[in-house]
Amino acid sequence: MKRLVPIILPFLLLTLTQFAREAKKDHRSSFDWSSVNTQSDQAEYILKEIKKWHSEDPVDKGKKLRVVYFYPKDRKPLANHIERWDKIMEDIQEFFSTEMRKLGYEKSKLSLEKENGKIKLHEVRGIANDDGTYSYKSGNRIYNEVSKELAKKGIIAKDETLLIVCGLSKTDGKKVQIYSPYYGMGANHNKGICFVADSDWLNIDGLKVDKTNTKIQVKEHRGYEPFTLARFNTTYIGGTIHELGHGLSLPHNLATKLESSNGTALMGAGNYTYRQEWREEGKGSFLTNAHAIRLLTHPVFSGTSKAATLNPKLSIGDMNIKYFDDNLHLRGQISSSIPAVAMIAYNDGENKGQKKYQVNNDYDATTWTSVLSPDNEFWIKIGDLKEGKHQIRLVSVHANGATTTHRIHYSIIDGKPKLDRANKEIKGFLSS
Repeated sequence: MKRLVPIILPFLLLTLTQFAREAKKDHRSSFDWSSVNTQSDQAEYILKEIKKWHSEDPVDKGKKLRVVYFYPKDRKPLANHIERWDKIMEDIQEFFSTEMRKLGYEKSKLSLEKENGKIKLHEVRGIANDDGTYSYKSGNRIYNEVSKELAKKGIIAKDETLLIVCGLSKTDGKKVQIYSPYYGMGANHNKGICFVADSDWLNIDGLKVDKTNTKIQVKEHRGYEPFTLARFNTTYIGGTIHELGHGLSLPHNLATKLESSNGTALMGAGNYTYRQEWREEGKGSFLTNAHAIRLLTHPVFSGTSKAATLNPKLSIGDMNIKYFDDNLHLRGQISSSIPAVAMIAYNDGENKGQKKYQVNNDYDATTWTSVLSPDNEFWIKIGDLKEGKHQIRLVSVHANGATTTHRIHYSIIDGKPKLDRANKEIKGFLSS
């Protein structure tokens, strides 16, 4: 039985005193922000709003994650691939469910296809031999071959979330060569593609304490590197769930200082810490609240594709940014054709030597959340402020799984926030 490690739920919004002080300055809202002062309060409120939206019309059964197993023309799938990947996907499903339950989102579950009681793998045999044709750079080629084979089953790849497991590695005893694509791309709530690698050594049992003290040599982009069996499975099973996160439209993010007591954020460096707690080697990986909210509305978690093909028309009616009590406070009001259930602020520092801000690709973006009041108001507190230039990606999460993004920029110089650019950009949102 897996041991559930208690987590400390962060206070993501303002304290009652702060709210009262700020609310007194403007009388825009009668909403009691203190009622959603904690993360668990937010979860309860968001669930209620989603259930209300689902109840308004009949809903379908949602979508399922499609897991594809790809291998070259002149080779067979790797040994015991169905049994191994059945257990891997079951563990990934359990991880998401456990993390979302900890955060207060009930029994949210990744929907998987099953066949004869095990994970359904859509096996696709490549049209080329194992002659170097397929490599780390072959994602587009593999995707095109997979798309054609899935079409024969009536599955349109561009409308699906696909996890493509590549059986391209070679094993010679304790030596492993891995040369398959390993990344996620092109994702939103309706579609997504992610590539991961299979290996004969990849197995859920490999995440546990290895009493045999097995060492393997692994070659991927460089020469051979020694791995313990546990590190190998943490890296590549952790890599699988991390890349799947991208396939489910989750960007990179970093745990806040308070969240870091829970371990390493899955969509940060969590692929290198996955299930370390099983071996008492660390706290392991965890799911941030911001990303739990995004998964909660995704059709492969929500159990419905209601209005999933519709793009929300969102406008900002009011917004301002202020600095006090060592935090930025981003407050506003929106109007949307599809209800928004939450607002997320990704606070992303500009990397040194980088001329442009990286969008949805930076590991140091901390996340801060707010519910939407009955008047569609939000109030986000952004902490852990650092020196330098920063971008805030303000993301609205809609009940159908869609998101919309607005960007504002600010700087902190000698401990003092410079908000002129942010205010100018906000003014642009309001006039558009």
